[in-house]
Amino acid sequence: MKYLRYLLILVSKLVGKIIGVPMFYILLPFRAYARNRVYNYVLQNNVYLKRLEDKNYVLENGVYYPLNLSKKDYKLRDKGYIKYKKVSKLEYFLALFIWIWFDDDSNYDTHDGSEIEETILKPFGNTWDLGDLRGKYPIVGMKKTFFWICRNTFYNANYLFEEIRENDKNFFYIQFSKIGWHFGYIPYSNSTRKGRLVYFSEDFDKLDKELIK
Repeated sequence: MKYLRYLLILVSKLVGKIIGVPMFYILLPFRAYARNRVYNYVLQNNVYLKRLEDKNYVLENGVYYPLNLSKKDYKLRDKGYIKYKKVSKLEYFLALFIWIWFDDDSNYDTHDGSEIEETILKPFGNTWDLGDLRGKYPIVGMKKTFFWICRNTFYNANYLFEEIRENDKNFFYIQFSKIGWHFGYIPYSNSTRKGRLVYFSEDFDKLDKELIK
């Protein structure tokens, strides 16, 4: 099953890139809803979403707040938050179908202008930091957004399905060092990109020398 899951992820990456741009615009009105429901379900049910987990959200008076923010040259103007909502598995899957078409690691697909301007006028940062606060600011630069999502559409699916825990039952790693190919998930003994899905030569240059056999 772990190999089948791996192959399905690779196929979905291709399909996601092909239809990702129209899906972004079709589902955009529901983005804030989907984000809130997915984040709530992940936080409440120990679903592994590394980039959200790294923020270390804590629940206070019905609201989640992040303890760890991205270290950037600029600072967030307002503190991010996620309003608590009990989410059923059915609603989670519905929200997940919407959420996977976006890129929560991006600073640019819903904001226009330089980082300095944005930090003065609006909250600026990736969505893992901002949470529900991101939903208050709609797209303001259609041209910039279009070019950005041509590259970065369907990225949330990558963050959820392509990064797994070391003890996950689906973890495996196969290497063909002589030709620089590998498949599966980068071992946790690697200093960077541990637990990330790889195929062919992708990220082979990111491996520690000790892992190349």
